[in-house]
Amino acid sequence: MRRVGLLFHGPEVIDEGEAKETIERIRDAGIAIVAALGGITGKTAVIDAGMQHEIDITRDKRPSEVAAEFVREGMRFILLVNKGKTEESGLLLGEGILRNYMEMEREGGDEISFIQLEYCSRVIVPWIVNPADEGLYRSIRAIFTEFEERKPYKLQSRCRRESSCEYREIRGVHAGDKIVVNGVVIGTASRDGSITLLARGGRIVDVIGGRLIEHNLVKLPPLNLRSGIIKTGNVIRRTTPKLQLHGNGNIPVPGSGSEGGRRSKVKAKVKVACFFYTVEHLFPKIEKFDMAVAVTIGDDTTSIAGDILKRFGISVIGVTDGDADGLIEGIGDGALAEYAKFLPSGSMVIRLKPERDDIIGARIKEEIFGGYEVLELGAGAEVEERVNALKRRILDIAGDDVVGVLTS
Repeated sequence: MRRVGLLFHGPEVIDEGEAKETIERIRDAGIAIVAALGGITGKTAVIDAGMQHEIDITRDKRPSEVAAEFVREGMRFILLVNKGKTEESGLLLGEGILRNYMEMEREGGDEISFIQLEYCSRVIVPWIVNPADEGLYRSIRAIFTEFEERKPYKLQSRCRRESSCEYREIRGVHAGDKIVVNGVVIGTASRDGSITLLARGGRIVDVIGGRLIEHNLVKLPPLNLRSGIIKTGNVIRRTTPKLQLHGNGNIPVPGSGSEGGRRSKVKAKVKVACFFYTVEHLFPKIEKFDMAVAVTIGDDTTSIAGDILKRFGISVIGVTDGDADGLIEGIGDGALAEYAKFLPSGSMVIRLKPERDDIIGARIKEEIFGGYEVLELGAGAEVEERVNALKRRILDIAGDDVVGVLTS
């Protein structure tokens, strides 16, 4: 029996129970599936729903890359399941994922079937249906009869190059949305519809239809605008779980044990501290290392990391300066007290003078981590002592820039 690659995106479809509904309905129809999450924003939702044994969250790849993995594993019928803010934004997502896949896999792209279930308005979009899959597509339509079929958008490149400048258009944007590039908030949209990012020499220099946050750009390494991961929105997670199975206690690391599916690397015995400017690589480090503490630079990075790491009992040392962009519900103007609800036990958030977190963060990375992102702390009883020493050393580096400290 042919297997269907079930590709989930974002937390909303999981929080609202539609992911579980989709899996059950397809399996009840006798169709074999392999389910995986594309991107990172839905991982905590999968964990909260206790669905790690149903949805593989260990791949740590963009949705288009997960689709490519499905194909290499013999699943050429891919079903994208999503719940966008609007039908338009949901379908633009599907178009973007398929377009990125086609650009990566220049040969054999027309041999796949790529279908989207968009729960925002309950529509089904047959982006590509291979003639050999017509029967399977009819079976999917028969399972989801209440979903109205929508004609696919025409796939169009959103990137262009002119002289030394690279442009990338982002559609489905709303005024006030944050613009997040590779995990860094680089600006806000000032109009509905679309914005265009402009890069020169691997650096973003302008956003047409929006406003750049200049001091955040220093956190963004040189990038290829075409392949960069770009998101827009007000918060990372717009929904709350209908049924939350996990509280704030320790839970298994994704990929471990019988519920985690695949596990590519074995955790080291030595405890480590990890350094983060963004949370894009947080989950891979949770899986790879036996992390005792995360050192996070920036208000949003600290709140997002804390919200994730409290599920695993991993403490946070956050360096902030009060310029939160509000990507996590509950963090408004970045007041120090707001972070209390996101802090795992044993954590500390340091509030610095304005626009000092990146400067102090650079010193911490260089002087404590030696320019790397992982620092060994040892094993056994010495770990707690070394974490406390790490806190003291970070406070010493921050020095007179410290205006407040919050501990848990």
